[in-house]
Amino acid sequence: MLVKLALLILLPLFAAATFGGVFLYFYQGGYDAPAAVDIPYHEIPSRSAASGKVADSPGRQERHGLLLVDAQHVNSFGENEIISLSSRVASRGYDVEFVGDFSAIEDPEQISPRLQQLAAKLRRADSFAVILPQTPFSDAEARLVERFVAKGGKLLLVSDPSRPQQINTLAERFGLDFQPDYLYNTVENDLNFRHIVVSDFQPDRLTSGLDSVTLYMAGSIRSPGPGLAYIDANTKSSLLESAGDLSPIAWGDSRNVLAVADLSFMVPPQDSLLDNDRLVSNIADYLTESERQLDLADFPYFYQTGADGSVDILIGRQSLLGAGLQMKNGLAAYRVSAQVSAVEDVSRDTVFLGLYEDAVQVGQYLQAAGVRVDDTLGTPFTPDLDPTGAGIIVLDRGQDGRHVLIVLADTEETLTDTVASLINGGYRHDLVSDFVGVHKFVGVVE
Repeated sequence: MLVKLALLILLPLFAAATFGGVFLYFYQGGYDAPAAVDIPYHEIPSRSAASGKVADSPGRQERHGLLLVDAQHVNSFGENEIISLSSRVASRGYDVEFVGDFSAIEDPEQISPRLQQLAAKLRRADSFAVILPQTPFSDAEARLVERFVAKGGKLLLVSDPSRPQQINTLAERFGLDFQPDYLYNTVENDLNFRHIVVSDFQPDRLTSGLDSVTLYMAGSIRSPGPGLAYIDANTKSSLLESAGDLSPIAWGDSRNVLAVADLSFMVPPQDSLLDNDRLVSNIADYLTESERQLDLADFPYFYQTGADGSVDILIGRQSLLGAGLQMKNGLAAYRVSAQVSAVEDVSRDTVFLGLYEDAVQVGQYLQAAGVRVDDTLGTPFTPDLDPTGAGIIVLDRGQDGRHVLIVLADTEETLTDTVASLINGGYRHDLVSDFVGVHKFVGVVE
């Protein structure tokens, strides 16, 4: 019994001694785990690892402008996804504004105000971006955009095969057809067969400085214009058996319409990989180099706003000073600085207000527009008109970029009413051409 008790006491002591001896013999010091390294996504090694963002060097802009972004058609993207593009556009002196709030319009009575809002915004825009609209463009909306492009406005159309969209309801107006496919490459890709690398570019300012870009969810575009980027022989279409020369970036029926069948390349952090950042900068250059020509329907946006812009208001006679101040205050509501001046400065934008007897003072502008003022009013687009109770509005757009707006009427009362119609936009119902309008004073009953 005593022997068993001794063994029970000595056995744990022996085990402890043995463990201590082995521990002391083999122990070489403690282990301190290294600090965890948080590697940002864009630094994870991949085929398209970037050497760093390009040094963006926007060219000097001669004038401020506006990029309008469509948000009227439940567009399936977020503002943060285009922050790279919008910040580059802003760095070039352009404002960026959204039209709409990304919500659906279910009430038919709201469709007309939506159309009016789009028309009003496009009047002062230089460029228009339509990205992944989920609801279709109506025929009237598409015609507005067509007129905008016809006047020299830039249009950017962006699709993505992984997101719902109805972009072809607008794109078809410019000969474009975004295909319902996605492009893939199982031989060479960026960690995923849908992440394709594009290296075949046609010489163009839009492709300047590009060696390779990575598109993370791209489709193909059928276009009447030339493609700007082409896939290689190993890249296939999910729908088209014979891929051929498929292009995910192409021109429309003019160089004022650019189509891109991928959004992902400009979304951070993908915008920093390979030459994606350079492509974003090139698109920003394209959008801010608009040469859009504004006509009478775009009043007063052909005049510069802010401190840099200033308009001279000339009056045909002293009694029209009130009309001059009315025009000055009306322009101020649109942030256009103006002052009543006594002498014309042919280097400055001008508004001339007068009665028909004062027409001789602006005869050269009226003649250039094909407008005649005597016992009747004559324009190239209407039969002779009775000048009683009528005001005529003429815009002269000089080759040097100067704009001269002429407003004439039979009486001071009619002139005041005509100026009011310009300020409130009602005159647009009176246009007989892009540069001439005839306004009938509502106080006159025939």
